[in-house]
Amino acid sequence: MVGGGILLAGAIFLYLSGTGDREEGGLKVLSEKVDLQIRDFHYTEVGSPDLTWEINADTATYIKKDEVTLFENVKVRLLFSNGDVYVITGKNGTLHTGTKDMDIEGDVFARSNDGAQFKTDTLHYIDNGGDGMVHTKDPVKMTRPGIDVSGTGMRLFLREKKVVLLSGVSALIERVDQ
Repeated sequence: MVGGGILLAGAIFLYLSGTGDREEGGLKVLSEKVDLQIRDFHYTEVGSPDLTWEINADTATYIKKDEVTLFENVKVRLLFSNGDVYVITGKNGTLHTGTKDMDIEGDVFARSNDGAQFKTDTLHYIDNGGDGMVHTKDPVKMTRPGIDVSGTGMRLFLREKKVVLLSGVSALIERVDQ
């Protein structure tokens, strides 16, 4: 009986070691620098009564020594206790697990539940104990019904719903007759 168990364990080991380089059907060998990798990742952070985070990504790679989680095709929902919701998507993301600060890059698109939305190349979120600020140095295009604004560089203070564009600002405001 013991010999059969050892034989089975050996067969499993040989099978897995023979498929370590393949993507499908077996074990995927990760870099020694990676502590954990998850596909179809979903995470909800409810540490603050005023702010809940939801993060979804195709893959999440956690690197403990650097205190970061790296995301591919990331979607972040920030849900505030007052009912405000912000959804931010991008190709890649980095969550700094110690500070809860986050960077998102590549076709970044954000929208709020009140119809405001913006596009940029990179976005940086500073948690600041749940009193978050989003910023970028890149060109930004912002829209909401009847208003198109663009500029370079932006700071968005989430709680105050205050947006500051830093330079090269242009705006188109459509007049709505009532």
